[in-house]
Amino acid sequence: MDLPSVPASVTAVIASGELPPEFAAFFTASGELADETGWGHVASAVEEHLAAGDVRGVLALAGAYGHLDELEDCVDPDEMDERNDRAVELLQAAEAGGVDEDETAELWWYSNHLRASADGMREYIEEMEAYVAKHGATPRGRLEAKLGPANDLYAAGDRAAAVALFREVAETSLWDSDFSGCSDLIGVGWCRLLHDAAHTDGPEAARKTWQEARTHFRAARFPQEVHAWPLVEMLLGTGVPDIIEVIIRGWIEAAEKAGEADVPVTEEQHRIFELALAEIEAATGTA
Repeated sequence: MDLPSVPASVTAVIASGELPPEFAAFFTASGELADETGWGHVASAVEEHLAAGDVRGVLALAGAYGHLDELEDCVDPDEMDERNDRAVELLQAAEAGGVDEDETAELWWYSNHLRASADGMREYIEEMEAYVAKHGATPRGRLEAKLGPANDLYAAGDRAAAVALFREVAETSLWDSDFSGCSDLIGVGWCRLLHDAAHTDGPEAARKTWQEARTHFRAARFPQEVHAWPLVEMLLGTGVPDIIEVIIRGWIEAAEKAGEADVPVTEEQHRIFELALAEIEAATGTA
């Protein structure tokens, strides 16, 4: 659930120019938050007024919104609960000060959502602590502990040992509850195997590894967006323009589906795209 928009009465009082000076300083003339100001500053100022017994309902509502806004990216469940409690106090003060329940309803729902999220996060942390106690690392940590040495071994020329570790990572199940959130690292394992096969054993070995990777990912996308352009660059000049074309088409289709018509995006992506396009055209005889 996304954070609701700023309540209408709060927007109205900001635009009215009738805010007390200490609150007006938080906003520009157009009603936007001033530079280097967050809704958390508004919430703190509201609490100071509330402690002095001098706060209007709509200001209490602004303070409640401020606390909830500050929690949008919070990952500490205890901090979430503590700040959420403060938001609840201000929501209660807002209603006691005359704010209609219709206007507080969405913030109450969001507050309850955050409460449930904090409980879930706390449970997850406890599970991870128990997992680390049993295995010595988190699931991601276990895969990273293989990828790091594998990269070092490969750079040092010990291909056999490195490839064995890359394959251990690559063949980790994406659907296993332990590693379900590690598909990006599993993808790295396959990318490294594909790079090795293409540069060491040739196009047919690369195609075999490519099919293995696609089969392993099943309904998931391989390569993932973050790996697509680096993988294309690694495969340039290895005799697999067919694989390169599939990767690029997949990227473009995903971008178009997301409403992003202009791809590639960065200068680096454009550079790789032009090189890839030239290789594909050379292979197909098109111009």
